[in-house]
Amino acid sequence: MVESFNLVYTPPTDLPSTVTKLEGPGESEVYIVGTAHFSEESNNDVVMTIEKVKPNIVCLELCRNRLHVVKFTEEEVLDEVQNIGFSKVKELLDRSGWYYGLFQLAFLQLSSGLTKQLGMAPGGEFRAAYRKGREMGCSFRLVDRSIQVTLRRAIYSLTPWKQITLGMRLVFSNEKISKEEVESFKGDILQRLIEEIAGEYPNLSRIFVDERDQYLAQKIYDSAEDELDHVGKGEKVRVVAVVGIGHIAGIRKYWAQDVDMESICVIPEQSFNSWLAIKVVKFTLLTGFVYTTYRAALFSWRILQPYYPEWLYPVRLSQQAFGFFWNFWKHRD
Repeated sequence: MVESFNLVYTPPTDLPSTVTKLEGPGESEVYIVGTAHFSEESNNDVVMTIEKVKPNIVCLELCRNRLHVVKFTEEEVLDEVQNIGFSKVKELLDRSGWYYGLFQLAFLQLSSGLTKQLGMAPGGEFRAAYRKGREMGCSFRLVDRSIQVTLRRAIYSLTPWKQITLGMRLVFSNEKISKEEVESFKGDILQRLIEEIAGEYPNLSRIFVDERDQYLAQKIYDSAEDELDHVGKGEKVRVVAVVGIGHIAGIRKYWAQDVDMESICVIPEQSFNSWLAIKVVKFTLLTGFVYTTYRAALFSWRILQPYYPEWLYPVRLSQQAFGFFWNFWKHRD
């Protein structure tokens, strides 16, 4: 509870045009700020809305796996996204498994490309909301579905072939965009790019957008409802939610409805075709790695063997003997 709650509260009327007001449970007031993830203007809209509304709760379109976005500084996030090193890759593969980790890396690479083009770290609006909310004594709620659940539901919804083609499109995507285009678009540019890339996969739009609209609407509504028990008599609960602007229409559509959260959070069983595709891809990558390592070692051996000490001559002779018998076997017919 912030100190200003003891003052006479006048509902703000001059909020940014990106703000949508909804009536919550128990006459609570919910203000949804629609943002773009790479926009200075969105950051300013978030700060202005929190200052004017003076909310009890600030809801962020994040899950626990993406909480680092608000804990790091702008420079730290920019450096992390632009430089995806071995430790980051290993962390994703350990947490998500190598197959789903690779898909998550592909989406991360798409975000990294935008970051390098624009020179801006993603999630600036969440960091702005976190700083201003802490300054005003607000509490926070993470209201987005786990990225692990979303990704697995998305991948399981595709056939093995479409999984592979989607991965290729994400890896080799080369979208170009400027800061001016981001501001003039007035929307979630990263969400738009993902939808364009995945345009031929209707299930992805349902899982990445529609299901998350339902989840966000329910979690924001529940946050306002839970806060009713923690305010004094005669005080209204006020909530500010910071979400991508592409979710606004869906949140309004599903607002105050009874969303079946279990059905949109369950991870479906893996089909045999998907299981087989994962094994084939894994075998192919492993075989490619082993073959590449062998060729690199063989090339190094041929270049450096004149300089090896005498005690390695038996190894040279063994290699030559193996080569002789291998050629004999290949041409035995």
